[in-house]
Amino acid sequence: MKSIIILIHYFGKWPEWFPLYLESCRHNPTITWLFHTDCPFDSFQVKNVAFRYISREDFVKRVRERLGVHFSMEGNYKLCDLKPMMGALCEEEIRGYDFYGYGDIDVIYGDIRKFYTDEVLQNNVLSTHAWCISGHLALFRNKRWVRQSFRRHKDWRRVLEDPAHQRFDEDMYPAVFAYPAMRRRIDFFLYDLMHPFSIKYRRKLYFREQYTTPLIPGEWRNGTFNHPNVWFWKNGCITNELDGDTPYIYFHFMNFKHARYMNPAWGKEAYWSKLSHIVHVRPEEMANGIRIDRFGFHPLQQTSMEQQHINNKKAIP
Repeated sequence: MKSIIILIHYFGKWPEWFPLYLESCRHNPTITWLFHTDCPFDSFQVKNVAFRYISREDFVKRVRERLGVHFSMEGNYKLCDLKPMMGALCEEEIRGYDFYGYGDIDVIYGDIRKFYTDEVLQNNVLSTHAWCISGHLALFRNKRWVRQSFRRHKDWRRVLEDPAHQRFDEDMYPAVFAYPAMRRRIDFFLYDLMHPFSIKYRRKLYFREQYTTPLIPGEWRNGTFNHPNVWFWKNGCITNELDGDTPYIYFHFMNFKHARYMNPAWGKEAYWSKLSHIVHVRPEEMANGIRIDRFGFHPLQQTSMEQQHINNKKAIP
């Protein structure tokens, strides 16, 4: 079995759902997560999740020294621009692993190995989007040329020296593994002939749309714009209200908590934006399953708050 480590840098304060996130990591015991953070973590005891303390200031210093750039951060969102550099920044920590990756924590994982089998891991770069390298989870073969691949993008240094977020991970970095804009098949052949040493960057790429992120301005897997609003996690498996028993690699609830990338057709405000609490289930209750909907996280067997709201309205004379 190919070994995998997922690297995440996080600063500030853990979100309310973080213990539930960790439980979904626990149910992927053959994968390791490593956090670099200034948040407290002594209370978390998950065998395959490790934490290493680093202050925000020391982290910025480490980036500057390792990459030789004047890196600064206006906010934590700037960390997304650093994701393609994870392999270079953490070479010691990922030594011995077949694959390293990066991701976000506004997800609940399903069974990752069900999707990323050893056969799939014959590839060099794996994305859960078809159109880009997904920022919420991407895996890379642990080879030096992959770890240093970000340097092939002419703007990487400029991006890191700009304190504002530039979406380098999803909008710019994928160009490293793509052909220049060309239409004719013969042009691709000639390009490979003229650039033989770059061929490896365009081979063994596994970009598959996994439909992890509902409420985006795009079609769902059924070809409609009807996206699932209710998701379920039980025994390490993620499903939703629309697709029956179809399992998902994870549920990325970005658009439930923030409307930045949400399709306006679903409203102007994210479902959770005005909720005082979104977690209504304890981590130990996840053994019985959980339901995730527009009112947050709930025990699977409990009537959802959405249904309670509907019932209450029906009861009003």
